Amino acid sequence: MTYETLDVSRDGPVLIVVMNRPGVLNAYDRRMVAELREVWRAFRDDGELRVAVLTGAGDRSFSTGLDVDDALAGGVASPSLDEDGRVALTSRDLRVFKPVVVAVNGHCCAGGWHFVNDGDIVLCSDNATFFDTHIDVGLANPVEAVGLLSRLPLTEVLRMVTSGRAYRLGAERARELGLVTEVVPPADLVPRALEIAHVVARHRSDLLAASLETVWTAVEDQRARAEALGLALLMRASGRDLLAFRDAPPGGGS
Repeated sequence: MTYETLDVSRDGPVLIVVMNRPGVLNAYDRRMVAELREVWRAFRDDGELRVAVLTGAGDRSFSTGLDVDDALAGGVASPSLDEDGRVALTSRDLRVFKPVVVAVNGHCCAGGWHFVNDGDIVLCSDNATFFDTHIDVGLANPVEAVGLLSRLPLTEVLRMVTSGRAYRLGAERARELGLVTEVVPPADLVPRALEIAHVVARHRSDLLAASLETVWTAVEDQRARAEALGLALLMRASGRDLLAFRDAPPGGGS
């Protein structure tokens, strides 16, 4: 299928999904959110696809979160929320338990963390940087920071959330902390992600799904209450927060 905001292809049993809005640093708008949901559901239902690789177009940015202009135009706090007020953006959000390899190229911040937090295997290019911009644009960080607690030490999460874009993790530091498993040159990032994906794809899908669902259930049981509280606070303040977006750069939030 053809998408407006995604470049989607297959390499045997591996689905390759590229967030393709490099002009706005691969920030997601309402169209991209809808297309991602469609892709993940199709991935779930396709018996020939066993693993997915997710990355961003270009080498400047993996994803910087939501497209602020689109959020303002739509009058929504975040296009990533479904009709029940829950984040529905990643394969994990949609309860798809096929493995996803996340390949981070360039900047990853704000809502871009959703993809990293929910990835099964995460690697990055040596020019990758990880940071959070919620506080810079007048927003709380109600969900991504909670997800980060399963990826990073509490001390790092607190410093990142409170410091905003002034505090950044480089690629090697991200590897040292266990946020990513490998750091490779930009040109090698997608080929290496595909190599890993094909290794994973050799294994039985039912065993992979059972293992991943068990592990992620343990993680989500710890995250659920905190994320629910954060989303409730976000929705309560959404009117004020949308006004704060007016002077924010693209990709400023959840």
